[in-house]
Amino acid sequence: MGIVCSANVFANYWLPVQDTDLTIEVGSILDFSSLLPEPQPVNQAIIVKNGHFYRQDRLEKPQRFLMASLGFIPATHVLAEQYVKQLRLHGYNMARLDFIENTLMEGRKQDLDFDPVQLDNFHYLLSVLKQQGIYYILNGLSSDNAAFGNVDERWVDQQHAKLRVFYDLEMQNHWKLLMGKMLASVNPYTGTSTLNDAALAGIIMVNEGGLPYVTRAGLPNELKSQFNQWLAKKYHDNHALAQAWQGELHAAESLNDASIDFPKADAWPSPRMSDTQAFFVELEKTTAQWMLQYLRGLGYKGLLTAYDNWLSPAAHVSRGQFEWVDLHNYFSEPTDFVSAGSIMRQASLFEDQAKYIRELALGKHFGKAYTVSEFGQIFWNKYRRESALAVPAYASFQNWDMICQHAVALGLSYQETDFRKDAIYPFTIAYDPIARVTETLASLLFLRGDVATAEHYLGVKLTPEFVFDENALLGSIPNNVSRLALVTGVGLDWLGELESSGWYDGQMQPNNSVMKQAGNYIEADQSVGQKLLTYTQKHLGPLGLRLGRSPFIADEIWLDRLAVLHKVGVLKENNKTDSQGIFQTDTGQILMDSPKHTLSVVTPKTEAVVFEQFTPTNLGALSIVEADSPALIAVSAMDGETLSNSQRMLIVMATDARNSDMQFKDQAETTLQELGKKPILIKSARIKLRLKNHFHAQLKVFSNTLTGKRAELIKTEQEPEGISFILDTNKLAHGPTTYFEISI
Repeated sequence: MGIVCSANVFANYWLPVQDTDLTIEVGSILDFSSLLPEPQPVNQAIIVKNGHFYRQDRLEKPQRFLMASLGFIPATHVLAEQYVKQLRLHGYNMARLDFIENTLMEGRKQDLDFDPVQLDNFHYLLSVLKQQGIYYILNGLSSDNAAFGNVDERWVDQQHAKLRVFYDLEMQNHWKLLMGKMLASVNPYTGTSTLNDAALAGIIMVNEGGLPYVTRAGLPNELKSQFNQWLAKKYHDNHALAQAWQGELHAAESLNDASIDFPKADAWPSPRMSDTQAFFVELEKTTAQWMLQYLRGLGYKGLLTAYDNWLSPAAHVSRGQFEWVDLHNYFSEPTDFVSAGSIMRQASLFEDQAKYIRELALGKHFGKAYTVSEFGQIFWNKYRRESALAVPAYASFQNWDMICQHAVALGLSYQETDFRKDAIYPFTIAYDPIARVTETLASLLFLRGDVATAEHYLGVKLTPEFVFDENALLGSIPNNVSRLALVTGVGLDWLGELESSGWYDGQMQPNNSVMKQAGNYIEADQSVGQKLLTYTQKHLGPLGLRLGRSPFIADEIWLDRLAVLHKVGVLKENNKTDSQGIFQTDTGQILMDSPKHTLSVVTPKTEAVVFEQFTPTNLGALSIVEADSPALIAVSAMDGETLSNSQRMLIVMATDARNSDMQFKDQAETTLQELGKKPILIKSARIKLRLKNHFHAQLKVFSNTLTGKRAELIKTEQEPEGISFILDTNKLAHGPTTYFEISI
């Protein structure tokens, strides 16, 4: 029997959103257009310098981007103008369009026969973005059906295009024709080709097209043939191959008839796996090179990247060939989208110490621009407010160049009824109040830069032995390395080539805790290391430590890494990072308490905390005095002042949101029965806050609609240094909201 979740069943618990309009009101507390330059046509390209994005005419300061994933082409010119205006009001300075070829080829019978109306809408959207000063990134190939005609369902793979570009000459030629027609043709609204438009910041040549990913359902014979040719070139004969593979070569396998097989995708490290990964990386590089050369031949001079998913060390090596590295990662994804029986893991990201964010952090390569064009803690995970604070905070701390949730960042109204607009869907931002909060905090913590960048940086040296021999296709950077991202700046360095370049303060390797600094090898101070070890053994016992039974400690290497960081001064004596799952950044601004499922951020302009079990919390200017629900609470100064001196502040309060009549097959609400419908429901909360501010005698608190419009006046109590007040979404006449305002 399903569990029906609706406003009628859970009165005063799940409250229906009464807002219908979703367009940000000009001049409201949610108008973030002031974070962007005045709108003027883009005429300067984005380049990579010193490992970051820069505008070609502003080389004195790197440029960060908050990117909106549109996922669609507006159906009319008027809609395009409305959407782009809203992009600016939300604070977006970049947009991403993917699956363009699906839209252009919908219902078409002949290959590359674009729908002329959709092509016109595509060109017009790009021109409006350019005119409003917003850059954009395009996928070269998003769809496995590419631009082939006579495809009944364009979202169901029938052509295997992303796999075939590696070996099929017909598909490679199709990719070239697609790039020529989609990107090299003249846009009538700009007078130039898309490839020559300065507003085109970069191209992802094939989206999510790495070999481990596109072959996850099986490897075709054509790739097997190439693999055998590669092995024959490396080993020359069966005898040399058999010796190198240490008895792994089966009796029926031979280079003579090209019958050497790949290992299973989930196989452990082995010589066969090592060669497979090396072959994949080489093929990925040669494929990227002919694509790059073709686009250069069409006149494109801008940024290019590819292989933006998969987390194995070998995948990191493939991405590292580009001067711009992009990566995708999610905390959890539904097993079958919104079909009945689809499963979403109901877990907090703190249960594995934000592993998906740590994995993203260790995708960065020093000397390369680094972006995350897809991330998320996906609906219907009830803890997704955690990512709303954690990702923007750590992205700014790690000094990434762009972040973006996927997809459909904007909606104009809850009255829209097209597909994915009739309810909250996974991977759809616009209609999920919690995902919208993520974008709000990303504008402030990341784009505005409220969270300071790391004071130190550590380079993680990748070697062929570690990448190919010690890891497999499902391998990843070890936890004892990726945890470094929660305390200081991190990045990868292939072969240690940047050791003397000044990119980082010290170098570490995945398989030991020794730091190399200015040519010297620094080991753990055993007095510090023993102190941490003793503390851990006291709580776990030696067997628990050795077996890694704690969710917070994987092995003793992490303890030694902490000791080294203290020894060299990366972590100060008062840093709260410990061996039990507490992590504090070297700036002191971000504190994660994994056992308590809490993350706090304290900066001059923003203070925030996300928690599961409430305890009274004093962040600085902001204190959470009472709370009857798990929540995310943030307050940000919106007038350029610090919180203590601000006269206009935004409060974010996020709990959870879902669809009316949403049904699950289990009490844990992991297995979907029915997705539900609008109106959207927000989980109610009653939270008492205290705010210290020099102007407290004059401050007023208002609730705001989801568009930023002021609504109700909230009662405040004067205190010696500030005010206290209760935010109770169950008592708002205009319905629940995630936004409140404090103003003179």
